[in-house]
Amino acid sequence: MRSRIIYLALVLALLGLLPARAQSDARLFPATGWRVAGRLLAFWERNGGLPIIGLPLGPQASLATPEGRFSAQWFERNRLELHPENPAPYDVLLGRLGAELLQHQGRDWRREAVGEPLPGPCRFMAATERSVCGPFLAYWQAHGVELGDPGVSERESLALFGYPLTAPRYETNSSGDRVLTQWFERARFEWHPANPPAYQVLLGRLGVELIGEPAPLPTLTVQLDPTAVLQGRSVVIGVALPEAQALRGTLGAAPLAFFREADGQWRALGGVPVLTPPGSLSLRIEADLPDGRVVAHTTHLRVLDARYPTENINLPPAVQDRLNRNREAIARENALVNSIWPQVTPERLWSGPFRMPAEGRISSAFGTRRSYNGGPVNSFHEGLDIANAVGTPVVAPARGRVVLAERNLVVRGGAVILDHGRGVHTGFWHMAEVLVQPGQLVEPGQLIGRIGAEGMVTGPHLHWDVRIGSVNVDPLEWVARAWP
Repeated sequence: MRSRIIYLALVLALLGLLPARAQSDARLFPATGWRVAGRLLAFWERNGGLPIIGLPLGPQASLATPEGRFSAQWFERNRLELHPENPAPYDVLLGRLGAELLQHQGRDWRREAVGEPLPGPCRFMAATERSVCGPFLAYWQAHGVELGDPGVSERESLALFGYPLTAPRYETNSSGDRVLTQWFERARFEWHPANPPAYQVLLGRLGVELIGEPAPLPTLTVQLDPTAVLQGRSVVIGVALPEAQALRGTLGAAPLAFFREADGQWRALGGVPVLTPPGSLSLRIEADLPDGRVVAHTTHLRVLDARYPTENINLPPAVQDRLNRNREAIARENALVNSIWPQVTPERLWSGPFRMPAEGRISSAFGTRRSYNGGPVNSFHEGLDIANAVGTPVVAPARGRVVLAERNLVVRGGAVILDHGRGVHTGFWHMAEVLVQPGQLVEPGQLIGRIGAEGMVTGPHLHWDVRIGSVNVDPLEWVARAWP
């Protein structure tokens, strides 16, 4: 039995395959619920971000602007327009929101008189016959669209803010503050001398003033059962947000599959990996709303130390040689098995607690941690071993559909995997006989195979896995209680 532990645990630790996480060039802004992606995101990140452009107010969409119709996106302080016909970096342009808002207000900036003076040097702009002075000039010269010029050039500042349209004068902004203000083609500068030096010049929220404040996002509430979870155990995650159309989430690095229940609440099952350090595990949830916005919520699950024992195993040369000789076959086997765990079918097939799949003695408990040849403790026993004579019946612990039935795998021998729905699978290894076929629906207690000593083992037993997604959880907790 100890040889079986050495072979299987080492093979799975060294050659186990994990599902790849999808990468995206989109960024979600939780404050408003909108995403920014592609070239618009790259422009936003490179050219000022929040202080200069602000939060997104809507999705990227086809918009009619005074210059024509473009794919564009509104932000608090400006509008980014996509012009793929132009070479980069001119494929993203800023809207002339300063000029548009003045026109919307019915103001003809050309007829406005000279305003309040600002202390400091001035720069006269012949194109609009206006000057920019003092702190406004310093701010204008310190910021610009990144066009590759040394430092910040005048053309880069013009690309970001444009020419001044008005002289400085006192105006009431959208927050109700009366401040010294100067309008530019693409921005409005406001002077706040009481602020710390870095924030004495602020930009007006021109995007908000043109299209309105974003609607508040609804509140997403989360309930955890249990509220503190042992390593290697399961948790039910409930989310109350009736207007949500779909939910996604991750517990640590593992994806969660959410489903709307009859009571209108969303629920997902999660598992805490055995090797998670005690403390907290990040829980991130995103909910899609009918208007296209996303409600994002991050909290933490309290993780308790399960105090699993640790085994230190020295691998003899014969074992290492056998692993090396079968490395390619083992990799193919792991690829086959590990491709199944992340699959999620929406129908919940099981009900009530699981039953034990075989009679016998528990010869190796779930979760035992392992170190090999004095190395780090970075693997563990992924299931429960039930020892009994060859030929002992193995039955389905719950209703499920057969998604794998193999009679002679290198490591696992006779192997069956059942899909119970909603991301829950059970696996049964080392059987002498496999008595089901892929696609077959089995009921609790139905015969699926017989205990054997097949694969990399030295004695007859059944290895039983329970997984939520790709995360192993303790099979005995699924026997002890019903999970929704």
